[in-house]
Amino acid sequence: MIHLNLIDAAERLDVAESVAPVHVTSVKELQKKSRKKALTVALAALFVVVAFSCFLSVAGVPAPLQGLLPAPYLSLIGAEDPSRSALAMGMGQKTSAGGSLEAEAAAANAILRQRDALTVKQVVGEINPQALFNNKRTDFNSYLPLEKLSFQKASFGQFLAFLNTATPDDVGFSDCIYQAPNYFYLRGVAAKPTSQKSFLDRLRTVSSDFRTPPLPENAPATDITAFGVFGVVNVNLNQVSSFVPLAEAVNEVKSLKALATAQKVQLSGFEKPVIEEFGVYKRYTFKITTNADFVELNAFIASFSESPLRVGIRSIEMRQAKKDMASTILFEMFVTK
Repeated sequence: MIHLNLIDAAERLDVAESVAPVHVTSVKELQKKSRKKALTVALAALFVVVAFSCFLSVAGVPAPLQGLLPAPYLSLIGAEDPSRSALAMGMGQKTSAGGSLEAEAAAANAILRQRDALTVKQVVGEINPQALFNNKRTDFNSYLPLEKLSFQKASFGQFLAFLNTATPDDVGFSDCIYQAPNYFYLRGVAAKPTSQKSFLDRLRTVSSDFRTPPLPENAPATDITAFGVFGVVNVNLNQVSSFVPLAEAVNEVKSLKALATAQKVQLSGFEKPVIEEFGVYKRYTFKITTNADFVELNAFIASFSESPLRVGIRSIEMRQAKKDMASTILFEMFVTK
């Protein structure tokens, strides 16, 4: 029995010696790891704060955070809070112009009180109406509306008169277009080369930017094609001196028709004018047609240019229609109430 017990004890001793040893945790190691984690968290928090501050200084305080962040913090990072800025300005904070809103409002009120204190004589004395008319107007685009009508009347009368005297008898036109203020386009043919050259030379002397485009191969040798700017001279810009009151518009149109009838020219198309609003006045545009020949039309335009009618011409298109000439004229009239 003793022998057996010794054998059993020896076996238990071997088993006990084969058990893995126990590892003891070091307190110093735990303290080191804890400090590392705390440092990492602190660095991460610092990075977030710096990044957020940079965002605020560049983009400003977003709407959800306006009024919530401390003013010293915003001032330190250079960020602006619109809600605080508006409040500060309302309390007298300086603006970029060097004054407060309150001071600016007080100055504006002082100016208003000073204006109210002016007498009528003082106000009239400070106004110089001639300043409106001292600007030199040297071209059609700078003219006043009534001056444009005066220029149109002179321009169209002079151009048709030139065609009537400068065109040789053996020259005919299929197209003749003249647009305000003084642009022309002519297409026709001459019976002789000498007539063609004579007419083009005379037209060139009274024109600027004069051009004759190259002729196509099938065009006759005496073809006439020219366009340019006609030289208008001696224009009385005060010929049309007033707008047409609305109550007188019908009578003005009747006078224009009567003037045409006196020159044996029948005009049609006055029934439906195109009306455009220009604030203080309206422009009535009448698209008129007539089959009058050139002699009759020239006589009518000549008498129209010298008449006191308050009507201008925007364009004339004369085209050959079978054996007759068909013309389209755009008259315009400025009407006020």
